[in-house]
Amino acid sequence: MRWTRTGALGCCAVLAMLVGGCGTGARNATTVATPSGPLYSEGAAAAVADALLAAVPLPAHTQHVSGPPQAVAGKLGRAGNSEDSAKAVDRHAYWSSTDRPEAIISFIAKKGPIPKVAYGSYGASKTEGLFDAFDVPLGSPLAGPRQLFVSIALDGSGRYAVRVDAVVAWHERRPANSLVPATARWLKVTITTPAYRALNSGEPSHAHTTTRSVIATAPATVRAVARAVNELPVAEPAGPNPMCPLMTYANTVDAPRYRLVFRSSASAGNLARVIGVSGYVCERGGEDTAKITTPEDPQGLQLTDHLNAIGPSKGEGLTEHIELAFHHSLHLVPEG
Repeated sequence: MRWTRTGALGCCAVLAMLVGGCGTGARNATTVATPSGPLYSEGAAAAVADALLAAVPLPAHTQHVSGPPQAVAGKLGRAGNSEDSAKAVDRHAYWSSTDRPEAIISFIAKKGPIPKVAYGSYGASKTEGLFDAFDVPLGSPLAGPRQLFVSIALDGSGRYAVRVDAVVAWHERRPANSLVPATARWLKVTITTPAYRALNSGEPSHAHTTTRSVIATAPATVRAVARAVNELPVAEPAGPNPMCPLMTYANTVDAPRYRLVFRSSASAGNLARVIGVSGYVCERGGEDTAKITTPEDPQGLQLTDHLNAIGPSKGEGLTEHIELAFHHSLHLVPEG
């Protein structure tokens, strides 16, 4: 999501954050900064977006305006690869300011609805753009993404035109027959590391596929993995292809595959089966993470934890939740 707009004197910022509630209650910084529950309708997402936008403070020497000068309108707004979800509501407002772009961004970071927890910047020069990011880890894929996008450009009169976008995603409600039942007490995790042939001479090749299994009967472990699966939203096509980090061959082709089987006991029938692949798949926002099938829904449902442009942040993906539930590494995350 790093981007520049040639000729724009100013900066662009993305603030990724949690916002709270289901869109009801007071619209203030406290409301929108608290962890939230799932949003399953466009109306609920719109209310949260309205609250988030209303909680953004107005810097000094800045006024609300109905729109930017026509000459700079095309330089404002979200980047083309910032569409993180198939279903999202965008609320925006325009400002006019004599403050420098850096001062505006700094003010929002310090006084805005979300505490600053991460920082990064990018830009060939200040005449092309500056990118700043503020991220809050999401407790659940269903709780996000919810973001502020702030773009700023000189308007030709010595003032800066500013656009603030509050974007809130919402999701389809999963049918009850796509959930791991609460009666699950037994879990088998089967991990398969596939063989592959190296593309370049001198690279190591895996000669054989390896498969190993781990069985869990501890109630807390089974519940934790089931909860991680049940929190995943439906995978939906979303947005243009993002800019992807450099990934090795092993990251993609040799990523371990896994199968989760939930039962009420070792000898009982399957309550649910989940098939997925570990690692970070740099695709569109709705790229599949796993598929769950149950006796009531043998066709299954595609699920995702890739709600951001590249993939789940550290600690947010299904693979990591599985690892955490077992309190030791299952070697689901490929190295390299």
